[in-house]
Amino acid sequence: MAICAVDGTTLRADVDADGHLDEILYQKGEGAGSVVFRGGDHRTTVSVGDARGFWQKLRGAPKEDMATRGAFGDFDGDGYLDLALFYSQGDEGDSPRDSMLAHEVHYGPLARDLTSDRTGTIRMGSPAFVFGVWVTDTDRDGRVELQVLQSSGDGVAVRHVGRQSDSGISVSGEEADSYAGADWPETELAQVDFRACAAH
Repeated sequence: MAICAVDGTTLRADVDADGHLDEILYQKGEGAGSVVFRGGDHRTTVSVGDARGFWQKLRGAPKEDMATRGAFGDFDGDGYLDLALFYSQGDEGDSPRDSMLAHEVHYGPLARDLTSDRTGTIRMGSPAFVFGVWVTDTDRDGRVELQVLQSSGDGVAVRHVGRQSDSGISVSGEEADSYAGADWPETELAQVDFRACAAH
């Protein structure tokens, strides 16, 4: 699996393992928003929200302030790109609303709607709103860590770290960092661990 950064918000990788490099587009501070699949002269753009299952979409439809967040990386070290997916409800003022309808990992290779034949649970200590997600590989073992920025109420967000464990991802209940308001961390991809793509 080759993955590289085009710029601060765009990654390039073969998401569906068809031999063509695709582009993963991130939204600042939130996570991956969409994937542009390439195949010959054709391009297809798929939202990360399309990876949600039918029942997740149906259960979330009547709720306000639902948001999808995603992060791509090889969590299990098999060489294919995986997708960590969250679908949760934003805070009501400073109070978290505990409605997280999706917290799962889709293991690659991924289909063109970002679904997978193999999924696992992302085990979370809290169902509070997920503001943003990204990945790192701090120990350079080829298996990325999942960084989750999650609400803890009163306008505070905390960062938790998740790692592959027992056919899913376990997110630590310990707070790696905590942030208030505009003090939230910068999560642009240029500041994360991806090498720059070679110029064509």
